[in-house]
Amino acid sequence: MPGGYRYLDHMTDAVIEAYGSTLEEAFENAARGLNDTMIDLADVTPREKIAISARGDDLHSLLFDWLDKVMLLLVADGFVMSEFKVSIRKNNGYFLDATVGGEKLDLKRHRYKVEIKAVTYHEMQISQQDNETTLRFLLDL
Repeated sequence: MPGGYRYLDHMTDAVIEAYGSTLEEAFENAARGLNDTMIDLADVTPREKIAISARGDDLHSLLFDWLDKVMLLLVADGFVMSEFKVSIRKNNGYFLDATVGGEKLDLKRHRYKVEIKAVTYHEMQISQQDNETTLRFLLDL
């Protein structure tokens, strides 16, 4: 099954389930889903590359730190991303290094959907099977 993400039903916030054949692919799709929650990614051209690093004591805190840094880049710096290449390693905790491709947010070209207030630990789940990793997380809107 190819990787991707989908939105699950929630009354007031966005719950995203991201998946991939590897942990890295699932983390890439989680970030893609976060960006797509706020901006229509069909209008985004990855003109510029930026490096992002995240760390966590466990996979949950790594996912939180990763999504929080992606969200800050999007919300605070106005950089919308559509391409992600993630590498994760474990060594006294988890470390993530990523290269993201995107461009400066331009509301004349990019269709704005909804504002994201915060990434949360609420309802966060990580499931790793033989050939699939599934991540579930809630974005406070």
